[in-house]
Amino acid sequence: METILNPYKKQEIIAYILLILTAIIWGGTWPLGRWIVSKDYGEIIPPMMIAVIRYFLAIICFFLILRYKEGTLNWRFAKENWIILTFMGLMSVTIYQIGYLVGEIFTAASDASIMVATNAVWVVILSSTFLKTEFFTWKKIIGTLLAFTAVVIVVGFSPNEDVPNRIFGDILILIAAFAYATYTVASRYFLNKTHNNPESYQPSSLWIITWVSFFGFLATTPIALLFSPEYLNPIEYFGVPVRIWFGIAYLTFLSTVGAYTFYLEGVKRLDASRAAIFQTLVPLFGVILSAIFLQEQFDVLIYPFSLLFVILGIILVNLKSHLNKKEKKVNDLSTDKGFT
Repeated sequence: METILNPYKKQEIIAYILLILTAIIWGGTWPLGRWIVSKDYGEIIPPMMIAVIRYFLAIICFFLILRYKEGTLNWRFAKENWIILTFMGLMSVTIYQIGYLVGEIFTAASDASIMVATNAVWVVILSSTFLKTEFFTWKKIIGTLLAFTAVVIVVGFSPNEDVPNRIFGDILILIAAFAYATYTVASRYFLNKTHNNPESYQPSSLWIITWVSFFGFLATTPIALLFSPEYLNPIEYFGVPVRIWFGIAYLTFLSTVGAYTFYLEGVKRLDASRAAIFQTLVPLFGVILSAIFLQEQFDVLIYPFSLLFVILGIILVNLKSHLNKKEKKVNDLSTDKGFT
């Protein structure tokens, strides 16, 4: 019995390591995001150009990984579904990146890392409204109330007031969380639709994030260049500060590509429902790393209580007790916890 259990336990341990590492990387995106968009830390470039450069590099990596793992990019299927893929790209890339990067100009990274965790709650509200496979339960209602109680605590009592406009920044972060939740629900709808047609191509999570990132990049680029037309000149990119390139490299290769790959590997060894619980560590690491690297204030009452409420809320809304196997499989496949 011991020899039978050992391989499974080994896979579990590997999964835990990968998922904790993912949470640390995603948690680190919040202090790093503020570090590269705030003039308090040095010379900056327009936030949306950071998003454009980031996703230009990310989609190259994703296309290479998808081609290697699946043997094909299946671009015809992407062409057939370009409308919903573009919508998902607008939500998860364009609007999310505006909320994330512009929001961090105005608010503290600690606040932002907690506020964006409401993504899981928005997913429950939107799924229960628009998807037939999701229903409100008392656990989800309590979880939703707890998470929004955390938001009220942070907005009303955050110790980090030495920022340009904390309320405005927090609102932008909430918009980013809502946009990402909309993308998640749209991806579940898309997967439900393809699963109802077994003869159709069944897209993987990797295929979805690759093409969503591609269409999101196409939607974001003209908007960014409209506000920063000087970047139509390739020479302009040589003037991007080194620290900005460092931040973009972290966001691209560690957060977008690396951590997402770690998360998928963790899900393979556990399951999406158990792996989703690890997203509760993201705001925790976000607050801790913001205090360490940005010297943001850490209130011994405000942040612990808000973190406790948001973590309990996320755990409750992720508890699934009435899904049948088919529905659970669809939800597992559509799980994408990349907060940035």
